Amino acid sequence: MNSYFSIISTIVFFLWGCQSLTPAPATSKEPKKLRPQVHGHRGSRGTHPENTLSAFEESVESGADWVELDLNLAKGDVPVVSHDPAVSVDFCIGPDQRPLKRSLPIRTLSVNQLKKFDCGSVPNPLFPDQKSVPGQRLLTLEEVLIWAKSKSPKKVHLNIEAKMAGLKNSTEKSTFVRTVVTLLKKHNYTENVVFQSFDIPTLREAKLLDPNLKLSALFETGKLSLCEETKKLGAQIISPAFHLLSPDLIQECHRLGILIHPWTLNRLDEWKQAVAWGVDGIITDYPRRLIQFLNEETK
Repeated sequence: MNSYFSIISTIVFFLWGCQSLTPAPATSKEPKKLRPQVHGHRGSRGTHPENTLSAFEESVESGADWVELDLNLAKGDVPVVSHDPAVSVDFCIGPDQRPLKRSLPIRTLSVNQLKKFDCGSVPNPLFPDQKSVPGQRLLTLEEVLIWAKSKSPKKVHLNIEAKMAGLKNSTEKSTFVRTVVTLLKKHNYTENVVFQSFDIPTLREAKLLDPNLKLSALFETGKLSLCEETKKLGAQIISPAFHLLSPDLIQECHRLGILIHPWTLNRLDEWKQAVAWGVDGIITDYPRRLIQFLNEETK
């Protein structure tokens, strides 16, 4: 009997030992890396005429999370899509299909006058892959909102930057902000918009007009205090120039609950660095290329 129990005990001990050497199955997978949100800068400036409908269409078709655009104020207090406060002598041609001889301030021109310029025929030489799309006209903000709504049920999210260089005083700036917020409310599009600016008083006024409007503070200079400034402003996002980006800045902003979406990152090495440091979004002139890169990185 003792011999019988001895044999059984030996077998049980052997089996238990083998089982203990087998690696335990994984109880949970490593969390999947979150993909930073992609902003198509001026639509898709690297491939299409900037701030035009063709660029916005490309941004949406590429799968960008946000279509970024710039606004200036035209005659009659109409917000018009343009990065510069004047009709570009470099990228727009006149009604006679000839190059413009001088800058024409947008603030002094009506929408009807602005619609006569072709801002898609002349590619930007700084972007060799940008193609010519003749007949692209300057858009009003209202036209962009109507276009964005036409994409339903797909939600087109807009990152709207208010440019203040063409305005003379605080009264004109206030008019600009009020007009933009009024249009967003009219078209029930506030929740699909980020309103951004380098001009802090402009962001403060936008916050007063609509406390629910999502804000992004743009910075080209500064240090770690930028995160605190953004928090005090009530903005949810900080958009620093890429040269300001650092692990410390990102860590401090995240500690304060601020998302960080730097601009304007166009190279592979910049994308890799930003992703490695843990940014929440990337503003780029090449949304399609960035998305392809991110899809590979986050597989």
